[in-house]
Amino acid sequence: MKRLINAFLILFLLSCSSDAINWTTPNSLDDDFMNQINKHRASVDLPELEFNPIFFEQAKRFAAQIADNPHMREQLTREEEQNGNYSKAIIAQTGANSVSGCTGFSAAINLDPTTGVVEAMIRNSCKNVIESRNANTIGGAVFQNSNTGDYFYVTFIGRI
Repeated sequence: MKRLINAFLILFLLSCSSDAINWTTPNSLDDDFMNQINKHRASVDLPELEFNPIFFEQAKRFAAQIADNPHMREQLTREEEQNGNYSKAIIAQTGANSVSGCTGFSAAINLDPTTGVVEAMIRNSCKNVIESRNANTIGGAVFQNSNTGDYFYVTFIGRI
């Protein structure tokens, strides 16, 4: 009986951990998003950006915050631009001498989460961030609102 209880406990703990958000390791959507940014940079003769876990962690946290408040996404973006909390955290932890962030949004019914995102962001005011000539580091994250299915994209790009 004791072994049976231990086996159930192990299975329970393993099933719980799969739902946890990992703030420092990108999932496949996050990786695809950052790869799309690097492909775009290569197409306009800019060097690829190197992944940074601190940039990624802050991008993931900001994407989660926006996804939790989908009707407030514009206000949150404006607030972040004004107070720069996420950028300040990146600078404090990495010593980066420049950090810029940019956000994107797509309704699940309008845009596949793995294609066209970077092009849409470049058309909608992210061009200067994504095409920064001085940048060498990136963290990009994707988060989905569980109620609406909408995807939220955040990238922080800077120089260390």
